[in-house]
Amino acid sequence: MNKLASGLLLVLFLASSGRAAEVNLGVNLGYRQLKDPSLNEIYGSGVVYDLFARYYPLERYGIELSYEGGYKKDALIGLYQEDSTLTVTGIQLAGAFRYPVWKLVPYFKFGVGYFSYKQDIESEFVRFKVDHNKWTTVVGLGMTLDISREIFLSTEVKYIPLEVQPFDIPVDLGGMRYLIGLGFRLFL
Repeated sequence: MNKLASGLLLVLFLASSGRAAEVNLGVNLGYRQLKDPSLNEIYGSGVVYDLFARYYPLERYGIELSYEGGYKKDALIGLYQEDSTLTVTGIQLAGAFRYPVWKLVPYFKFGVGYFSYKQDIESEFVRFKVDHNKWTTVVGLGMTLDISREIFLSTEVKYIPLEVQPFDIPVDLGGMRYLIGLGFRLFL
């Protein structure tokens, strides 16, 4: 994973062709699906935010670093309906390809993510706590709409698989994200 990320960074930085590099900074807000049917029934899907920074040394090719947070759900769980909390956050590094068409700029991204998932169950008898991390892949499609040279609106759909096994039974914390947001463009 580290070699892939390092190689991607090196190629992008060395491939700069003399044009001004571009940096996009922004935030997306949206809806996150929880793929596992039983966990989705207990906790449900929820709202997430995605802070991103994209660097484009070339007109069409770039790299993105983003942080996903905001998914924290409380629910009653188990036979005795005990209080529990599920939290999922992650950092993502992806290569991006865009194809500007007038003020619309569709893009595709593919990369890796490092996600943290925590489940805390309050019990009178035993305190259960899951606190793990896992590497996974990230795939996304999106589009930006230029409002001005420096400001754009964005929409994105991405899928992140996250199959984990905190206890004896594997669960899928992955799922789709449907995001909209606002970004700012800087030229270096």
